[in-house]
Amino acid sequence: MNLYRRALAALKPYWKHLVTASVSAALSAVLAGLLVWMLGPLLMVLFEVSDPMATVAAPTATAEVRPATPGEATGNSGMIQKLSSRLGKVKESMQAWVDGIVRSDNRRQTLLNFCWLAFLVVIAKNVFLYLRGYFMAYVQQALVRRFRDQLFEKYQRLPLGYFHGRRTGQVISRITNDVLVLNDSVDIGFNNLVTDAITVIVLFAFLVILSWKLTLLSMIVMPLVFVFIWFVGKKLRKYSARTQERMADVNSVLEEAVTNLRIVKAFSTEEFETGRFFRATHQYFRSLLRMTRIRHLAAPINDMLATTAGLFILLVAGTRIIAGTGELSAGDFITFIVAMLAMIKPVKSLSQIHIKLQEGMAAAERIFEVLDAPETVGEPAAPVVLPEFREVIRYEGVWFRYETSDDVLRDVTFEVRKGEVVAIVGPSGAGKSTLLDLLPRFYDPQRGRVAIDGHDIRTLSLASLRRQMGIVTQETLLFNDTIANNIAYGLTDVPRERIEEAARIANAHQFIAEFERGYDTPVGNRGVMLSGGQRQRVAIARALLRDPAILIFDEATSALDTESELLVQEAIDRLMRDRTVLVIAHRLSTVKNADRIIVLDRGRIVECGSHSDLLRHNGLYNRLYTMQFQDVDAHTPA
Repeated sequence: MNLYRRALAALKPYWKHLVTASVSAALSAVLAGLLVWMLGPLLMVLFEVSDPMATVAAPTATAEVRPATPGEATGNSGMIQKLSSRLGKVKESMQAWVDGIVRSDNRRQTLLNFCWLAFLVVIAKNVFLYLRGYFMAYVQQALVRRFRDQLFEKYQRLPLGYFHGRRTGQVISRITNDVLVLNDSVDIGFNNLVTDAITVIVLFAFLVILSWKLTLLSMIVMPLVFVFIWFVGKKLRKYSARTQERMADVNSVLEEAVTNLRIVKAFSTEEFETGRFFRATHQYFRSLLRMTRIRHLAAPINDMLATTAGLFILLVAGTRIIAGTGELSAGDFITFIVAMLAMIKPVKSLSQIHIKLQEGMAAAERIFEVLDAPETVGEPAAPVVLPEFREVIRYEGVWFRYETSDDVLRDVTFEVRKGEVVAIVGPSGAGKSTLLDLLPRFYDPQRGRVAIDGHDIRTLSLASLRRQMGIVTQETLLFNDTIANNIAYGLTDVPRERIEEAARIANAHQFIAEFERGYDTPVGNRGVMLSGGQRQRVAIARALLRDPAILIFDEATSALDTESELLVQEAIDRLMRDRTVLVIAHRLSTVKNADRIIVLDRGRIVECGSHSDLLRHNGLYNRLYTMQFQDVDAHTPA
């Protein structure tokens, strides 16, 4: 029930539109019922002479007013007679109301009056149908937008660790597929629920007014219908969740194949990727087919049950009327049958509502699962704004581990004073990148703390913390936009002169100017239109434009060729002037001029000092440096 309440609570901001849509749906249903009720009086007026059933309907009156036996006048029989009498008066009043509007001195005029009344009722009914559809569509689209906005905003707040164990397609599927499934449920749940429910109520009231005995007889089949609906809904909720997971798999394979298209073509694995995609779509097809099989089983079975009940009533009531023992006139009998047949469609639709709601609840469960995900790295309750970095960065007894790993950092303690350049080196898997990821709070340590100017960074506002930093990584990610917009990413109203100045310092202006459209050149998806060195220099210009006090370089040159590395390293050297820098370098030759070098191994600091100091010790840094330059000498032509 909590899931239902949360889903309904999401509709609260749109209650005015929902009320308007619901009232319009109700009035439309009442007017549709009025058209059905008008049929009986019309038949009685137009065909009272020629209708053969009118001749056998006469005994009805005598049958209804025959004296009661002593046993019938007491107890339940007396109550039943009173109920029948009251219902009879209601029926007479309703028939008299319709007769008063349409009945005239001759049948032709009566027919004309009926046609005018029916025309006006149909116009009004469809006006209300339009209002229902419009306001309900507003609610649906507003709800879709709201959930998509909430999911996207939540993704921005969730820590990087949340995405490590999830495929991109699964993340995207929550915003695309799951929200649309929930939208369909809202459409069915409100659009059809109000209209069909009121239609059924109105028509059922007509049936009771016309003959409560026959109505009671027709209700025998309803428990079977509801039991079947409940069974189908339970099955569909399970199959719907599975189907949505399969759709997420399809999105994942598609996203990975498109993103890594260069690798796919380089390894000639087009057929392999096609096979993966075909398998994913086949699994989705099979899951969807199971769900469709269950869903479409409901309609024909409910139809057969309802039709069987209708035919049974037709047989019983028709036999009594033909025998002259019925309690209905010919016109009332026709109205009863038409109303009962008219109920079949809305009843079938109502049976589908439960099924659709179960599909929607499966989607809502997945959506709320994301919205409820813990924000392990979030804004503090009372954030402290860090105006500027002034003195020192301290790592104090820091321990860190990912959810599915052993400790990556173990009791790490060091400090970086303002204006220092500190390099982090060590073998692969030593925890270098993780160490620097803690500073902008991409993750929080399980033990210990990271502090800036004495403030635990967990007490600082994320915006003020990250505003102090510029980050350049080995994998440079650009957006599918122009070069200028990538350099000025996240900043508004930046003069073109400042962008060009940042590009010049980053050694990027020359290659940008060679493009036909210059700074307005699109870089393509993930910057594919630029080379690795060009992307890296654009990233450096982006960091430089923000004028950060603290710079973080994570192996920023390790993936570049020699020429590109020289250009990028020159840009980095310019960027590092008068700034506090933490740098991870794969090539140890790039960190020789660092003020201090911290050597990590298996998550612990094993050495710390300047380049010359560390070389004098026969430690890990000496071995790494010696191995690297022996490898370089071995590959250098004599």
